[in-house]
Amino acid sequence: MRTLAIGLLALTLFAGMPVSLAAAQSPEICAPVEQLDKYRYLRQLTLDLYGRIPTVEEYERLHSMEDVSDDMIDEMIGSPEFYAQLRRYHRNLLWSNLGDDDLVGQTIQEDGDETFRVWLNRGKRDDYRGRDVSCLDMEHTNFDGEGRALPMFENYTEGECAGGSGCTMDGWVQVEPYWAPGTTIRVCAFDAQPHTDATPNDNGDPRTCDQVGEGDPLCGCGPNLRHCTARGGNYEAVHDALLEEPARLFEEVIAAREPYMKAFSSQATAMNGALAHYYRYLADDDDSELKNAPELPYGADWQQVDREPYHSGILTTLGFLRRFASHRARVNRLYTAFLCSPFEAPSGGLPPATDECSVNPDLSSRCGCATCHETIEPATTHWGRWEEGDDFVYNEDISTFSNNCANCEKGSCSNYCKTFYITRELETTPGSVDTELGKLKTLGWRTEAETAALDEGPSALVNRPEYQQQLASCAVESFSEHVFGRELSAEERTGWLVEKTASFSSSGHDFLSMVKDIVTDERYRRIE
Repeated sequence: MRTLAIGLLALTLFAGMPVSLAAAQSPEICAPVEQLDKYRYLRQLTLDLYGRIPTVEEYERLHSMEDVSDDMIDEMIGSPEFYAQLRRYHRNLLWSNLGDDDLVGQTIQEDGDETFRVWLNRGKRDDYRGRDVSCLDMEHTNFDGEGRALPMFENYTEGECAGGSGCTMDGWVQVEPYWAPGTTIRVCAFDAQPHTDATPNDNGDPRTCDQVGEGDPLCGCGPNLRHCTARGGNYEAVHDALLEEPARLFEEVIAAREPYMKAFSSQATAMNGALAHYYRYLADDDDSELKNAPELPYGADWQQVDREPYHSGILTTLGFLRRFASHRARVNRLYTAFLCSPFEAPSGGLPPATDECSVNPDLSSRCGCATCHETIEPATTHWGRWEEGDDFVYNEDISTFSNNCANCEKGSCSNYCKTFYITRELETTPGSVDTELGKLKTLGWRTEAETAALDEGPSALVNRPEYQQQLASCAVESFSEHVFGRELSAEERTGWLVEKTASFSSSGHDFLSMVKDIVTDERYRRIE
């Protein structure tokens, strides 16, 4: 019995070994390549196209069939589950991730204990009450003639407000939040202020809460809390919608069976109610285009929305621009994920810092940097009118040359000049920037032809014939490696990949046709 138990344990452990290790120790299983049977083929298809294993019903349906049929595969590729998996696939390509709380405006959350719970803006408690405290457990009843909340107590000195001058305290009000119509929640009165007019400018000019955001004590969350997102309410939905927008744009192009490349040049985008609300009421005031988003019901499903003509598909969605906040990062992700041409440092590394060439301010010519930046720098020009950082601003009217910025002395140039233009601040050695002073930064050391890309946008970059072919090849390569679970071999790249890319091109770059072509290919179905 002991011998049998040890034998079973050894068999169990052996079965759990990686295939490569098991194969190395057991020549018997190094059999010729064989084809997956219909059940394992179905399992592989559902894992890759749905992201799950087959159901009992799907297995039972297959039981009476000779094999997984073309009709079954067509059903899978056209199903909602497939499109959900397709969006996940593209979100992975885009490295979708945003962790900045400021991306979703002011944030409120429920606070308190089992005896008293209320929603409040934790970041503004000092501004409203003079102390890091919540409001009182009482309904707020003190309002002025315009309905603005006035303090229930000045210099309140109980609990955490004891000592000193105390706190300016409010109670709570019942509010119907925009993300849950027909319901009400308790919100601290100062935090919930519904008025839209803010403290006027020093010269008396009026301002709105849309303009000043959370920087004014007269501005709370606005009507129905529309200027706030709520943790535990809708924060997650808004955050996810920002990440989902580019993936949905891919989905729209693919589902309409339009050329895959349109996803990089379309003026349209995808928008749902949560995203439209974010654009209209939560985004920064500088993001003027976003304020013109359609007024959709908060629960509205995803739909196509037209944008300004300077847009370039997913490459100018807010989720992409904020995820890759610098022009170089945007270029890097495009080349890595969609052109399959990642930038790699030269094998010999960088030259010594003492090398004269190492201080060249033109990265496209600097020793050790030129290998990558001779491609990166001209490509950044295509995003040159889009601001870098967290803003979603297209600088349509910004001058390509500034005389003031060209003539300012090092150490005295304005922040505006240093942000947008080449100044003496970039000088590494005397005279190193003389020929470029005053130019918009993205135009520095660029040729006349490269400078023209400034007003052509990112779509002009991907619409180049050589890049169209590269986009097509990369789309096939990336999806193939995704479902194969391995990199293509050198032999496959020079033969099989070329053949599949040609098929993709002949279909009009129909992504769905390409998917079916790959999952019905003998390479997908074989055990190696």
